[in-house]
Amino acid sequence: MAIKEKTQEEKSKLLEVLTNEYKWENLLLGILAILSGALALMIISGNTLLQINENFPILGTEPNGLIFAWVLFGISVFGLILVIYPFFLPALPELKKITWPTWPKFLDSAMRTIIFLFILTGLITVFNILIIRLLGGIL
Repeated sequence: MAIKEKTQEEKSKLLEVLTNEYKWENLLLGILAILSGALALMIISGNTLLQINENFPILGTEPNGLIFAWVLFGISVFGLILVIYPFFLPALPELKKITWPTWPKFLDSAMRTIIFLFILTGLITVFNILIIRLLGGIL
């Protein structure tokens, strides 16, 4: 009788290192990615608070500063993907187990939710008007 061998999944060494060995470095990478992305967006948007001086070497000339900002933004997005991806990795097999509703069931649930929101908004508006009139009469 032959024994069926299980196939071993090859895991990415980079993901293994980021998730197991260097957890604090992963947090630091996330913080630095957010800060560098914000810096890049400030340069790209032409914000007056942050501009590259024309006398600055290499980056001071006209297109180089913008090219630098886009490259920095790309690196920060890549860093954020490296930080966030390991958290969503276990969720992917669970998403495959979900049985999604049919279109009529989805429309029914969506309409019930919208009707409930309209009723709740109306009640809150009525209570708000009553409270304003009561406070207006008191004051």
